Amino acid sequence: MLVSRPKLDEVAKNGNIENMDDHQKRRYELTAEIFKALGHPMRLAILEKLKDRSWCVCELADDLKLNKSVTSKHLSQLRNAGILETEKHGTQVVYTLATPCVLEMSDCSLRATIEQRNKRMSFEGFQ
Repeated sequence: MLVSRPKLDEVAKNGNIENMDDHQKRRYELTAEIFKALGHPMRLAILEKLKDRSWCVCELADDLKLNKSVTSKHLSQLRNAGILETEKHGTQVVYTLATPCVLEMSDCSLRATIEQRNKRMSFEGFQ
């Protein structure tokens, strides 16, 4: 039996959160927005650059060897999730890391992933 795309979208959107109260749902939705924004390797690279200082779009694009338009879109997603703040300096928009704790989360994720892969590899070696 085939399920229509709109029905799948509805299930994906509403999933298992229907039993939560509105406050819980909103809290998890906001957290999910942050994880979505962090879900691209280039956005993580941008955050690494921003941990030490503020950057404008053109500087980041040049440093990361990206198209300025692509860099701007990545920055916009991070800003919309509340991870970055902006400040205008003349005609330039300068981006600053508003939530440095996301870098700790990124480091923790990397350590956990490496640890799990090492465990899997060592377990597979004994089979």
